[in-house]
Amino acid sequence: MRAHRTGLVVVGILSVAATVLGVAQPLMMQRMIDTASRGAENPWVWWLVGVTVGEGLLRGAQSFVLQRTGESFIGGLRRSLIGRVLRLPMEAYSATPKGEWISRLGSDTGQVRTIVTSGLFELVSSVLMFCAAVVLMVALDPLLFALTLAGVVLGGVCITFMGARMRRTSEVTQAEVARMTSAADRALSSVVLIRSSVATEEQIEHVSGFIRRAEESGVKMARIQAWVQPIMSLCIQGAFLVVLAVGGLRVSAGAMTVGELMAFIMYLFLLVMPVTQAMTAYTQIQLGLASYGRICQVLETPTERTGGSTDAVGSSGSDLAVVLEDVHFRYDDEPVLQGVSLAVPAGSRTAIVGSSGAGKSTLLSLLEGFVDPDSGTVRSMGHDLQRVDLESYRRHVAYVEQGAPALGGTVAANLRVVRPDATDEDLRRVLGSVGLDRLITRQSAGLDLELGDSGSVLSGGERQRLAWARVLLQDPQLLLFDEPTSSVDSTTENLLGRALDEVSRGRTTIIVAHRLSTVTTADQIVVLEQGRILDVGTHAELVARCELYREFASHQLLV
Repeated sequence: MRAHRTGLVVVGILSVAATVLGVAQPLMMQRMIDTASRGAENPWVWWLVGVTVGEGLLRGAQSFVLQRTGESFIGGLRRSLIGRVLRLPMEAYSATPKGEWISRLGSDTGQVRTIVTSGLFELVSSVLMFCAAVVLMVALDPLLFALTLAGVVLGGVCITFMGARMRRTSEVTQAEVARMTSAADRALSSVVLIRSSVATEEQIEHVSGFIRRAEESGVKMARIQAWVQPIMSLCIQGAFLVVLAVGGLRVSAGAMTVGELMAFIMYLFLLVMPVTQAMTAYTQIQLGLASYGRICQVLETPTERTGGSTDAVGSSGSDLAVVLEDVHFRYDDEPVLQGVSLAVPAGSRTAIVGSSGAGKSTLLSLLEGFVDPDSGTVRSMGHDLQRVDLESYRRHVAYVEQGAPALGGTVAANLRVVRPDATDEDLRRVLGSVGLDRLITRQSAGLDLELGDSGSVLSGGERQRLAWARVLLQDPQLLLFDEPTSSVDSTTENLLGRALDEVSRGRTTIIVAHRLSTVTTADQIVVLEQGRILDVGTHAELVARCELYREFASHQLLV
């Protein structure tokens, strides 16, 4: 809010000015009626017209500045939120469904917006109008004011009680909407699997369950809100009827003039209108605070470790590019790596093989800095990764994850994510190196070809080669590949094998692979089993002495 204080101050000034003109109108009407009853010249008509028009203009200006400030506020909140979400530790993404993050960024921030645009200043403006109306009503007739106040207080107490219930119910509603969004996102992300498994109806019913719960919570909210208007209407109408009856008697008795009674009734409406607005604003603030509480859970979540040394990141005077010393790591309470020690010479190619769940991908996550070891030391390019600035370090590391997902957007945008200053010629060169030049030449859009959500217009092999093109464009010192040829046919595998020879020349390369044909020429092959290193050697050495590796090679017809 501090960044928008200028706009808020302007709104406050406009609100006060409009309120002054608003509360002046009944007094001018009183003067106009009493002057007309005496048959004298009546200039108050023009004053009343001028004040009414002035109030309207000020309210319009206030609304515009407030809405503009609200948009800036919510834009800043969304930027803060996405900045935090994209910097969370990697384990946070596996613990929380993607739909939860989307719900907080979309619907929750929209609810928070009402605090500024429809809640906070309506409440402040209503308080100003209420106070002014109270002072002038007491001055006109204390008895009628006491009767009016009784009805207003009764309605206010009821609405305050309901506002608390609405906030609790809103928290539940927003949570159910987030779960619904997550379930729908999972279904849409797996639509091919669902359709091919003839599980469409089951998934519809699954998502519909969340929709029903969100609907039930919304209906409960509507039920609470439905009481607000009748309660306020009864209190307001009751106060109006009492004031009209008692005021009529007081006019007949000569205790007040007709103009004073009309002015009092107008102040009654000026009193009731801000009370109604205040109650509405209060409920909107409660709904916004419920959503803001969910947003704060994200904003208060610690981000990935930042800071650390940036001195000579990416360079090393040692002959060893990567060193792991007695590394232990566990997910929750499940051991994944147990006492792993490994040395990778600079400029060499190292392969990591093993059964599923042996800890191969976890090793790459440690080397990328996605996770820290529970104990032991991970050194890369001469630096302890727990003491180095991760962003500086990652500029020198290329990581191609399993499945090689593509970003939504164009071919050019997918490549420039690693090098924003790359020229079109640079992009065409790396695409040609991995055999993707036909992708842009057969389409009129060329480098501006839209790849769809997660690269949906590409085949698995094309997504893999696009990831390889990013590696060539980045020109890193350390290459980390997780199943680099998992989604390609044998012809493409041979093409990527030649590209791998080219891109890894003079660079340290670590490859996790199930298909041993990719790594038989590696300088060393590390065999992992149940989080421990079983053996290290060349393909020939391991075939000769490691039973598990020989079994892998035999199944893939490599021995």
